[in-house]
Amino acid sequence: MKIRQYCYFSVRSTSLSAADMTAQLGMQPDEVLVMGSRSRERVLPRCHTWKIVCRSGESVDDQIQHLMDRLEPIRAELVSLCADDDVSPAMQVVRHFGDPDGIEVAPDGTAWDQAQDWPRPLGWHLSLSMLDFLVSTRAELDVDEYDSSDDEDDR
Repeated sequence: MKIRQYCYFSVRSTSLSAADMTAQLGMQPDEVLVMGSRSRERVLPRCHTWKIVCRSGESVDDQIQHLMDRLEPIRAELVSLCADDDVSPAMQVVRHFGDPDGIEVAPDGTAWDQAQDWPRPLGWHLSLSMLDFLVSTRAELDVDEYDSSDDEDDR
């Protein structure tokens, strides 16, 4: 089975633009969303979003660690910004199982010593320092998992 996964840390607000968040945090985001930029009929996206993203073949916990390493220098600014009730921080984990463009998981029957050479996409954990970071910034952990193999069957 192949799996594609990525993680990002986002800060969302209906009153602060991504530019305002950038100014307060002193760090350029990797991606932004502008409230209402996709549709005039409906307000999509429903908020402004500032994002730091990690897309790699590494495990989820390694990706989250990379995000935290980038965000740690602005932690005090994040804590201050995220104290506002209109600001919603989140650590997002997105996983697509059975994605043809994903990385291969070691096949069933692979010997343990050989399996260690394969990428470790399935298991992950949050260390105490990761949990402390999420709590200090008031960030939620949101994990979305999809079975992409079903998509191919529906075609």
